[in-house]
Amino acid sequence: MNIIDTRAKGNFEFVEMNSIKNIPLFKLVPIEYSFEDKNFQNVIFQSSPAVENFRDLNSLQDKQIFAMGKGTEATLLQSNLVAKIPTSPGSDGLMETIKENSKGDDYLIVKGEGGLDQIENELKEMGKNVKQICCYKREKFQNYEHLKEDFERANIIIFPSKFSAEIYFKEINFTHQKTFLGISPRINKYVESLGFKIKLLDYFSDNLEKKIKEII
Repeated sequence: MNIIDTRAKGNFEFVEMNSIKNIPLFKLVPIEYSFEDKNFQNVIFQSSPAVENFRDLNSLQDKQIFAMGKGTEATLLQSNLVAKIPTSPGSDGLMETIKENSKGDDYLIVKGEGGLDQIENELKEMGKNVKQICCYKREKFQNYEHLKEDFERANIIIFPSKFSAEIYFKEINFTHQKTFLGISPRINKYVESLGFKIKLLDYFSDNLEKKIKEII
């Protein structure tokens, strides 16, 4: 069984993969940012790379921390930071968690360049004070020809992000006798919109390879 995980290098490094090959489809590039105004009670991390590229985690010990999902929560735990996450992943679920658990009216959102704006927009509509920091950006590779042979031989392809799925179906697009696995409903909805079947994978289970065998 030939399994490829398309996660970006440096992302979700705590997920153990023995027989799974990691072939990134894009790279994460840190962005310089300013962090002078620390007058906020709540901080929201919209992705795991947002945590990994935010250099001021040690300033958050007294803040209420929210994370988009299990992956971002697990990345924060690597720095001994505990976050509240939604029971149902995604912006709608996170907004419900924020409404139930926020402290005060001042928020900091940490995200990647071009990331989703739904949380920020809804908080502003509620009259909250919202600051935003973009601490990384995603960059496609200039060429994907050198990766196609590996993907052609693959049986199972894992998409840990919607961006990796978008790149795969645009630049590589081998679909015959492939099993696609996505780690969130948002990713899977996108792949299904293209007309392909995809299964939801519990990417952060204790034994990822065992979990894959159970669902294929």
